[in-house]
Amino acid sequence: MSRVDSCLIFSHTTYFYYTSVSALDLDKLSKTLKVRYDVVRNGILMYGTVSYYANITLENAGTESIPRDGWSLFFCHDTLIQPVYFNASTNQYTGGGLILSGNVTLSHIKGCMFKFEPYNGENFLYHFLPLQPGERRNISFLASNWAVSKFDMFPNFYLANNTHTAILQNTKDNDLSYVSPLDDFPKFMRNIPNDAESVPLTPWERYKGYNFSSKEEVRHKVLPTPLRTETKQGSIKIDNTWTIDTNGRPILQGMADYLRSKKSPLTNMKIVNKKDNAPNVIQLSLNPGHTEGPEGYGLQITVKPARVFIVGSTLGGLHNGIQTFLSLMATGSTLPVMRVVDRPRFEYRGLQLDVARNFFNKSTVMKLLEVMAMYKLNKLQLNMADEEGWRIEVPGIPELTDIGGRRCHDVNETKCLFSQLGSDPSGNGTGSGYYTQKDYIDILRAAKFRNIEIIPSINMANRARAAIVAMNAYSKRTKNYDMALMDVTNAPLYLSDSLYSDNAINPCMPSTYRFLDRIIKTLKAYHKDAGHPLQLFNVGGDDSPRAAWLNSTYCVDLGIVDPDPWMRIKVNYTTNLATLARANGVNLGAYEEFFVAFPTLDPLGGPLTPFSRSRFPKEVEIYVTTRNTQTDTLLKRAFVFANNSYNVILSPSNFMALDHVSEPDPSLPGDYWATRYINISKIFGYAPDNFCCNFRPDKFNYVSTRTDEMENYGCLDDIYCDFPIGKTLVDRIYSNLKGMQTQVWTTKIRSEEHLFQLLMPRLIAFAERAWHKAPWESTYQPRINLRRGFPRPDLEAQEKDLVELLSIIGHKEFDRLADHGIQPFMPPPGARSYPAFTQQVISTQNKWQDIKPATDISNLKMTELKFRARNNDTTKFSKVTTLQVEEPKSLQQRLFDAGYWTPPQQIRDPRAG
Repeated sequence: MSRVDSCLIFSHTTYFYYTSVSALDLDKLSKTLKVRYDVVRNGILMYGTVSYYANITLENAGTESIPRDGWSLFFCHDTLIQPVYFNASTNQYTGGGLILSGNVTLSHIKGCMFKFEPYNGENFLYHFLPLQPGERRNISFLASNWAVSKFDMFPNFYLANNTHTAILQNTKDNDLSYVSPLDDFPKFMRNIPNDAESVPLTPWERYKGYNFSSKEEVRHKVLPTPLRTETKQGSIKIDNTWTIDTNGRPILQGMADYLRSKKSPLTNMKIVNKKDNAPNVIQLSLNPGHTEGPEGYGLQITVKPARVFIVGSTLGGLHNGIQTFLSLMATGSTLPVMRVVDRPRFEYRGLQLDVARNFFNKSTVMKLLEVMAMYKLNKLQLNMADEEGWRIEVPGIPELTDIGGRRCHDVNETKCLFSQLGSDPSGNGTGSGYYTQKDYIDILRAAKFRNIEIIPSINMANRARAAIVAMNAYSKRTKNYDMALMDVTNAPLYLSDSLYSDNAINPCMPSTYRFLDRIIKTLKAYHKDAGHPLQLFNVGGDDSPRAAWLNSTYCVDLGIVDPDPWMRIKVNYTTNLATLARANGVNLGAYEEFFVAFPTLDPLGGPLTPFSRSRFPKEVEIYVTTRNTQTDTLLKRAFVFANNSYNVILSPSNFMALDHVSEPDPSLPGDYWATRYINISKIFGYAPDNFCCNFRPDKFNYVSTRTDEMENYGCLDDIYCDFPIGKTLVDRIYSNLKGMQTQVWTTKIRSEEHLFQLLMPRLIAFAERAWHKAPWESTYQPRINLRRGFPRPDLEAQEKDLVELLSIIGHKEFDRLADHGIQPFMPPPGARSYPAFTQQVISTQNKWQDIKPATDISNLKMTELKFRARNNDTTKFSKVTTLQVEEPKSLQQRLFDAGYWTPPQQIRDPRAG
């Protein structure tokens, strides 16, 4: 029996002692009871389940004993604890609960929420005794999967009795100081020795230098890169004597006011109509057909007369031109004589922001819209409904926001959703909140002005629990079940990957479509009031567990006869949603899995078999967001969908999930559900037009059988990729590739500061690829036959281009972001950082000093050096990294030295002498 198993006894939670701790005592207890979370080891295989071993330590830091009963400790743990003993059909542990070491009973509430209670049941040997002052008690367990980041845990462990809650004080901070450092290989590697992706970078690895461009060299470079730029001799200087000319057109007044809102010398610049040859004028013009495409623009700076001309075919194009002008002005008001002709690579350049899991208010969205506009992004998909929250007001259905828009400690969920993701049990914080009608209309108007389309997303498949719970409450209050979303007559017999058994909408109930029709009509009205018509409505589309539909009386009553009834329900559901979209005059969007015949028992289906486009009304455009590229098969889905007349939005998670950490550091906030990390160079190197050279899976999760040559270049050696497939087919596929979208899921993002640190500066690299096609992207050419050598992208040109991007970001963009109150992620020191950051080392006098080009750190005569980076005004610092002054060792050698790995023994040939 294992170390953990020996601590477990199945237990029915029958209590012989129970004295409820008073509210006053609970508050006091929350200050003296401390929790520490320790990851002991990852990569444990138990009964065929991959798990990790962890300890939660309870410590009494007070002067009085903690009682043996009368309280419960609630906490979020998004991997299943002791999965071997969990019964998914009852959504609870065998026997109702488990006694863990420390003599506490573990039970699962719902979602990520678990509960510890002092055990006082039938077996007196395991009763929880009072926790004495200074005493610590360990609770050891296995949990599913792995935990290689401090931010796999959540804040706000809280105590509760029948009437009151109190958060443990040492778990309140978002920095998760209660979690012990993950500072050893078994703690930060998912498995030893096969997870090199999770090993933190050392300073030795960071100090591979880039030859950054100087500030002067990039002063007038613009991101994203324009299509064509021509610079000539001469310059102009813009000062407060200049004026803005709109030719008296009221439609341009807003653009002029936008310019006047920027910093000096543009601040409050006068708007005056001038003669065509008058000097010192910024001329704004609309000229349909003058530019390349509706979002294209032209910008010209002349010296005789001294003028700036910005022209667009549309207001959107003109706004893009203004953004280029503001970028040129960022490093000073002296501008070169130049001409810019520009247009976007893709019509769709989007960002998906999840505000359901954790809510971000209107002011944060407004700030995000301004940043998106700076880099010419034009689509914001707002995910406003999911399992953990409903975030948009719907008149006549107050339950959606009163209950679905709030998380608190309410097990019965009559006042709110039950606490999740470390939310405050009182109902405050980012777990709660929603956009009022006015908020949403304000967001729409701000977005429209900035040439950004708002795409509302309401999850209408799996992960729809907030809506389900809210509509159950609505039905109960009104005695009206016309918009119910779940068949309450059937007991749930499933457990989703997010540990719910009631999060799937029932597509077999007519009331489901009445609900969605109500929501679309409400949103259409909001968009109309804002002058920002609703064009595209997204329904999410995560696959629902089979049991959620097949056990429903409504679905059974349909009498479906099919090799795979679940798949037939899915096909019918997508068809019905598309028909509903047509009735409301909107287009329909969803994730790729919503429109693919997989997984299925039907031999006609498969991972590369989309539903026939002919099933859906031809008047409705279907937008498919492809995000799964973790295998060589899934990589091809985007092109298969495009070939089948779907509009495809490229959003591969292992390139574009910006909620992920930017490097494998267990102390950095962020996620890693698609791949261990996503750095800026990976995003920048994505080639959206390339069929076959974007294969960069997490090497721990995907065992490659490809050659080193293919591995190094991220390319596939595949007949689908290498052999010409005909110009007509290629043209059809490319015409249906509408654009790119990055994604931010907020499961582990609880503050605006953290949100923008994850976004920036990586969002700039994404914007560059979505707007501008680099020359090095076209260097890959398909093989005509297999006798030719393997085609290689020009990685040398790609890296040179990357260095210029980093130089522009360091010298210009960080300051521009600071003007908007945004502090980007500051990586630890290293020559692969950004030129704006100054590296520092701690001296022998224990003081921080800047490292200048001539600094000889070997003179410090120290065996261990500590480094950090600072920004220009010395107000922000990176985390501190430590460097042992010795020759760097390989990962295998470091594992061997630490006793975690032994090289395979060589087999001796018995014939040898």
